[in-house]
Amino acid sequence: MKKLNSKCAGFKIFVIFFLLFGISCATPQIEVNPPDNQLNVQKEVSQSIERILYVYKTGKMYADIGYIEDAGNYFDRAVELAYSQPEEVVNNPEFKQFREDLINKIHLHETTILAKGDAFSENTEDNDVKDEILNEGDLKLSGEEEKKEKQLVESSKVTYSFPIVINNKVLAFIKAYSTKLKPVIEASLERSGRYIERYKEIFRQEGIPEDLAYLPIIESGFRIHAYSRAKAKGIWQFMKGTARLEGLKVDWWVDERCDPEKSAIAAAKHLKKLYQHYNDWYLAIAAYNAGQGKIDRAIRRAKTRDFWKLSRHRWLLRRETKNYVPAFIAALIIAKNPEKYGFTELEYKKPLEYDTVEIDSCTDLRVIAKLCNTSLKKIQELNPHLRRLTTPVRAKKFKVYIPKGKKDSFIAKFSQLPPEKRVTLRYHRIRRGETLSQIARKYQTTVSAICRANGIRNKRLIRAGKTIIIPIGTGHDYYVPKVRDFTVKYTRRYKKGKKIYYRVRRGDSLYKIAVRYGTDVESLKKWNNLKTNFIKPGKKLVVYYGVSVKKRENRKVKKVKVPDGFYRVREGDTIYSISKKFGLTVARLKKINNIKSNIIRPGDLLKVKDI
Repeated sequence: MKKLNSKCAGFKIFVIFFLLFGISCATPQIEVNPPDNQLNVQKEVSQSIERILYVYKTGKMYADIGYIEDAGNYFDRAVELAYSQPEEVVNNPEFKQFREDLINKIHLHETTILAKGDAFSENTEDNDVKDEILNEGDLKLSGEEEKKEKQLVESSKVTYSFPIVINNKVLAFIKAYSTKLKPVIEASLERSGRYIERYKEIFRQEGIPEDLAYLPIIESGFRIHAYSRAKAKGIWQFMKGTARLEGLKVDWWVDERCDPEKSAIAAAKHLKKLYQHYNDWYLAIAAYNAGQGKIDRAIRRAKTRDFWKLSRHRWLLRRETKNYVPAFIAALIIAKNPEKYGFTELEYKKPLEYDTVEIDSCTDLRVIAKLCNTSLKKIQELNPHLRRLTTPVRAKKFKVYIPKGKKDSFIAKFSQLPPEKRVTLRYHRIRRGETLSQIARKYQTTVSAICRANGIRNKRLIRAGKTIIIPIGTGHDYYVPKVRDFTVKYTRRYKKGKKIYYRVRRGDSLYKIAVRYGTDVESLKKWNNLKTNFIKPGKKLVVYYGVSVKKRENRKVKKVKVPDGFYRVREGDTIYSISKKFGLTVARLKKINNIKSNIIRPGDLLKVKDI
């Protein structure tokens, strides 16, 4: 009996233990913390989005009213905030999608509103100085005027390193410079203050007359971005071919014709070669203007090496070249003694001062500006030869000019900056069957931009598997797709309808003239009673700026009604904003519209009703 009771007691204990263990296992564990954490993260995500949107909208406001630099600063700040949030926010899917849409939006502004702030450019008014000075008609002085001007020159106690000749032509230019062309020469002399002493030093080092440093007075007026109709550029007005022969780089990234120092060194070497060829400085600088081949042909035909005799021949040289030597001599005489010729209130620009640093990887100019504690505009002014917002991608060592006195601090800061933070580059691996046109559309750029950035000469010869770079000029994860040279183009602005008298030059056509003045060939022919498209150099044409005689058809644009369940994309819309508006997830919106990327364009029709 005792044995049985003990067994029953043991069985009861076992049952009780089993029941207790089973209950404890079956009891669900109540989680308190995860929902609270999720709510906190979601709240933090919403607050982060609001903060970033506020900064972005402020930048958009500045962009809309034309404050480009301020807009860029706010856009930069918005992107920095988007990438500097806590880890739990950054990894949140909703925030990831918001950030991607933000980048796309800012990219849209960068390619439209901010495009004009992409690089430094000068005012184009009176940019073609040569056209204004050297194409003057046959300047002549009366006997009394010639005598008066000659006495003035001879009374000046000035020494010259360049051979000076005093004749009627030179004296006529001196007279013109001190009267009707005085504003042009005055502005040129004032700008020369920035470069002239350095240029004299360069010319002395090359062993040629330092007075040649004043040659830009009649070339570009010392304008750094001067761009002539003949496509000569920079202070020294180099054509592309001549520039490359003298060691200047001219490509998609840089145009060293606009580098004040390098172009001066190239000009000194080029002038030295021309002098060695002719052993005569008048012929040498005439060849600098017209080209060595033209001067050589003129010498052979005229059978003389005397420039003044060559210039008397009517058809051997252009008027510009005939005027070039006396125009320079006259400019040199005035530049050496300006007060004597009425230039008494000159305000010379301060000499250009800068430090040179060498960088070892592609770098955004905005990054350089921040490290120097200066503005992007200042860096671009010191580096006018840079045609993009970054230094060249492939250059292992590249010299950059920075403000004077900033060299040591820049080197210290730059050495601590990782290469990936100096500039952002996108890489794209070409897939089988993919074309450059498709890639360009995907990244909202152009085929020529991709070709130039990657050195692709034949766009048909691209292979699947090859990786190409898409440069970004802003230091953040978006693009600057506009492919254009941001240096000055020769265009003048007039009021619409302004009557202009245009003298036809060699190489002109009605089409070129029409494009230049915002009209069309038919209008030019009607205004000037022309029956054919043939025009001769020297003919004077009447042009009305921006006006056309063509009757434009008034086409009424029919508004197409958007079907139910669809939405027409507007300016500023993103995948993220549309999905929120119609209560869809981004993934669902993309799926029902068969969209793979996040890029949408104004005018696109999207299905927004989930059927």
